[in-house]
Amino acid sequence: MKRTRPELHPSIDARRPERRRLIQLLLGAAAFVGSRLLTTVAAVLVFAATAQATGVVSVGEILAAPGPAAPVGFLVGAAFSVLGFVLVVRFVSRRRVAEFSREGAPAEVGLGLLIGFGVVAGSVAVLAAAGVYRVAEVHLGWGVLTAVMFGVGPAIVEEVFFRGFLLRILDGWIGSWGALSIVSVVFALVHSFSSPAGPVAAVYILLSASLLLNMAWFLTRRLWLPIALHLAFNASQSAVFGLNVSGSEAGDGLLRADLTGPDWLTGGVMGGEGSIVLIVIALAAGVVMTLVGIRRGVMLPRTSRLAAS
Repeated sequence: MKRTRPELHPSIDARRPERRRLIQLLLGAAAFVGSRLLTTVAAVLVFAATAQATGVVSVGEILAAPGPAAPVGFLVGAAFSVLGFVLVVRFVSRRRVAEFSREGAPAEVGLGLLIGFGVVAGSVAVLAAAGVYRVAEVHLGWGVLTAVMFGVGPAIVEEVFFRGFLLRILDGWIGSWGALSIVSVVFALVHSFSSPAGPVAAVYILLSASLLLNMAWFLTRRLWLPIALHLAFNASQSAVFGLNVSGSEAGDGLLRADLTGPDWLTGGVMGGEGSIVLIVIALAAGVVMTLVGIRRGVMLPRTSRLAAS
């Protein structure tokens, strides 16, 4: 009996022709930088209009401080990022924006939230059982909203660029496996530039998040699953369990906890993503998603991709 190749998500043709790929990539990079800049500008303006602080306050302190500044800033940056993607795909590639089509979106968002939260909650459960993570108090205030938006804003902005632009374009140019490798490394390196953990942060991100998020794209070739997964991954750490995200303070979590133990367990300055427990669980989830992707035939070689274009 002849085996047939598994179909991709019915709402998107993986072999859809793309126009002006280089221009799309350059505009995507510009939108990524612009989104981060607008996040900062909007947050600073709101902070200046509403805060009672005196003296010099850094941008990092503003984005981590309770109050409306950070949520507004992250919301503005995310909206600009999505708008930029839609305009580039619609008017430069001149095709339907299938990456944000509504068909199948609720299921993909739900699955992404479940995976992202599950990875973090599972690692915290292991740390709690080992006596490393101990809840000190439950807290609810502006800081929790800040922590939520610290997860939501960057997740949208980063997924739109790294998966929506960079991975998609490279997938067409060099094939899925090459694109997966390059974007995994670039994604990790970019995070290391802004992390107080320094260059070692790239290793943590590469192991804990890169494969997971890239495969979330390949399984659907849409943005709902990777955005929801990334959002839940970040927000669970910051807004629920009170952990730093990629080494950055991110407001106050619903749970305020004490972490005791060696850095390889607690994550040290890196936060949850520096813990060997979270790394192992996230990497395992990424491997499972990769195996599912291989079975479904979503990883396309360069020749197939170009022939299909």
